Amino acid sequence: MTRQCTIRQLYAYPVKSCRGVSVDAIDVSATGVAGDRQLMILRDGKFVNQARIPALAKVAPERLDAQHMRFTAENNDSLAHDISADGEELNIQFYGNSIAVIDQGDALAQWLSQVTGSDLRVAALKKTFTRSVPLEEFSLVDGIDQSRFVDVAPILLTNEASLDDLNDRLDTPVPMNRFRPNVVVSDLEAFEEDDLGALEASDLRLVRATHCERCQVTCTDQQTGERQAEPFVTLKSYRHRENGYAGGVMFGAYMGVSGDGVLRVGDTLNVA
Repeated sequence: MTRQCTIRQLYAYPVKSCRGVSVDAIDVSATGVAGDRQLMILRDGKFVNQARIPALAKVAPERLDAQHMRFTAENNDSLAHDISADGEELNIQFYGNSIAVIDQGDALAQWLSQVTGSDLRVAALKKTFTRSVPLEEFSLVDGIDQSRFVDVAPILLTNEASLDDLNDRLDTPVPMNRFRPNVVVSDLEAFEEDDLGALEASDLRLVRATHCERCQVTCTDQQTGERQAEPFVTLKSYRHRENGYAGGVMFGAYMGVSGDGVLRVGDTLNVA
């Protein structure tokens, strides 16, 4: 009998490094989740994320449609933003790739800077680029066309049983949003995602690429931007591998995508 797991949560991140949005369904293709990480944050002309600016977690973007967003943050007025293709063009380094981006203007930059207390800009991708990831374990996703600002692979998958295992070792449990996944599943053993081949649903296939290696963003409260030492310290004590590509502290799996389709909370996926 075919084993299955169940989708329990789905997340999209309209702006890379800002707060995620819990959703009931996502459209998925070879380049990832529609509307995911459509914009990114810059400081001094370089990409920055919550690892350097934890206060980005306080910024809650809402994607209204392909060209319009609304930004909110506690104790601040909201800001409507039309995604622009006419701003200043910049070339930036993004995880080893040189890409062209379009600045999104002063109004959004000033709003974001006020909320975070850091001098920031916001940028959109000018055009699709070919993502180069010259590491053997990322061969599945090396050279794919990329139309959004994902770190490496199109999908990040996490497992409820793995979080339960981690929380059993912590004095204060942490929620799954600390790990900023796209897809959260149940009905797998703890850390079974380490050894998955693929998860399948109709015409869509999520193929495991490699471990997701974690950083201090896992210690950042995704509502307040406050940062503590956990769960990173505990996770490192028993989920660390030598010679990892980004420090070796593992939680979750990067997944490539074959086909396209819609994933919904409550859907079952066949374990292949």
